[in-house]
Amino acid sequence: MQAGLPLDPKASASDAETFWSSRWSAGNHIFRDSVGLASDGILFRKRRLLGSSEEHINYRSVASIRIKNGVLLSNVSIETSGGSQPIFINGLWKSDAKKVQDGIRAHQDE
Repeated sequence: MQAGLPLDPKASASDAETFWSSRWSAGNHIFRDSVGLASDGILFRKRRLLGSSEEHINYRSVASIRIKNGVLLSNVSIETSGGSQPIFINGLWKSDAKKVQDGIRAHQDE
């Protein structure tokens, strides 16, 4: 886990917190997924051999968060109210999945 890394080079370290999927999970052996909680929303990054995809979601657009816990790792599903496809992050450590859920809820309450 590399928490506290800024998502944007211009952002400060206190502005965002990034959680990385484990290399032990399926599909994350070489290119790990990351989810970042910034002051303006959630940034999901999925890296590939050639390029990457990023999706930014405003906290007000989050409809539900689901966590499926395994023995060590968790799968997180974030659904939006805008009708787009849900975001799936597989292979987060259980403690990181809980931090992501708590962070999103805290920003929604603001």
